[in-house]
Amino acid sequence: MTKTIDKEFVRQRDDELITQGLKLHQRPFHVVVAWMKANSISGDVFDKAMWDPLMAIYHTLYPAGDFSMPAMLKGSVALRDQMYPVLIAIGYGSVSVDLLDCIEIPHDELEFIFQQYPEQGWRAFYGVADLWDFAYGVSDLEHGTGDAPQLLANARSSLAATARILAGDIDIDAAVQTICLTAELALKGALAARGWTEAQYRKLSHHLVKLADALIGEVSTAHDDRLRGAIAHFPDYVGTRYASHGMTRIELMVLAMRAQFVAAETLRRVSDRDLASKLEADPNNLPRPVLWC
Repeated sequence: MTKTIDKEFVRQRDDELITQGLKLHQRPFHVVVAWMKANSISGDVFDKAMWDPLMAIYHTLYPAGDFSMPAMLKGSVALRDQMYPVLIAIGYGSVSVDLLDCIEIPHDELEFIFQQYPEQGWRAFYGVADLWDFAYGVSDLEHGTGDAPQLLANARSSLAATARILAGDIDIDAAVQTICLTAELALKGALAARGWTEAQYRKLSHHLVKLADALIGEVSTAHDDRLRGAIAHFPDYVGTRYASHGMTRIELMVLAMRAQFVAAETLRRVSDRDLASKLEADPNNLPRPVLWC
């Protein structure tokens, strides 16, 4: 008979794993492996006789804990004056995805949006496609050489931070910095993926227009004008770092959607990800609404 894992062992080993930086969903596996080694137990790590008591203990340690595999990216899309979370899940092999299911919104509310505000609904639809291309493009390049992996990881972090800031109703001004950093870091990351050195892209400083022109010079596509148009509507976020930028919540939301497009468009140029173009070419879908009017 397998010895039942005890709570104190789980708590102590969990504390050790926290100091090692392991995330909550990762730690139960490591704890049960440690328990099996400590008690000379061989067999299936996921044997219910061990796994179920372990998870019961974990749920007492973290009553509100989420032990599921985290999403690849947590972004958001704008609808009316609210930002709705978007979860881009980790997929393996060939998968069929309904992009609208990625938006955390009640079905009847989403149906209402498409009936009463169809342009906003389609903008959100393509916004999810942008997040998909960006998330998987970053993942594809994360084991590359040079500065690209870190720059793109930082861009992803800024994008996720923007979603968290704009999910609230107060103190949202900081979103201007994370929004603009998303675009800047994605552009620099794409240039780095093309072989640019830090010395080269640093010469362009925080000038998003110059960075976009440089990337277009490296990889030109049919969407060059769209990228230039999106970039042209960003504020001087360096100059307003210590002052009020005067942007309303709606303006910040539009800017956030624009930054997500820019980030995705940069990754589409340096990776094989381009779900958005396939959706735009589908005659069953309406054209992508503009993002900068």
